[in-house]
Amino acid sequence: MTSTATASFTVDKWEPQATDEFAGNELGRVVIAKTFTGTVEGTSEVELLTVNNATSRAYVGFERLEVSVDGRKGSFVLHHTADEESGMTLKIVTGSGAGELTGIAGTAIIEIDGDDHHLTLNYRL
Repeated sequence: MTSTATASFTVDKWEPQATDEFAGNELGRVVIAKTFTGTVEGTSEVELLTVNNATSRAYVGFERLEVSVDGRKGSFVLHHTADEESGMTLKIVTGSGAGELTGIAGTAIIEIDGDDHHLTLNYRL
């Protein structure tokens, strides 16, 4: 049975770590920290690898969450992928759950509306 948990979040840190130029592509690395409030409560740290060029952009990353989900405390890792054609995909890494979130599986959606950031987590435990 799939459950849904939601949260608003703030971006507490956005730190570009490095950039490089390769054949018209800008390659970068960004570290992000977030705080979640709602039925997902806690913090996370994200590491992204990015690429931008004249016609597209994409990223891949991993987000380590230390949170409670519907009152269960633990941690897990989200795998991020995004590009201009496919959009954003967020998937819980199989086997990454710990604590009361051991065995968690599922997907997530991030929605950004101006300064408002929201996470919807569709999960199974």
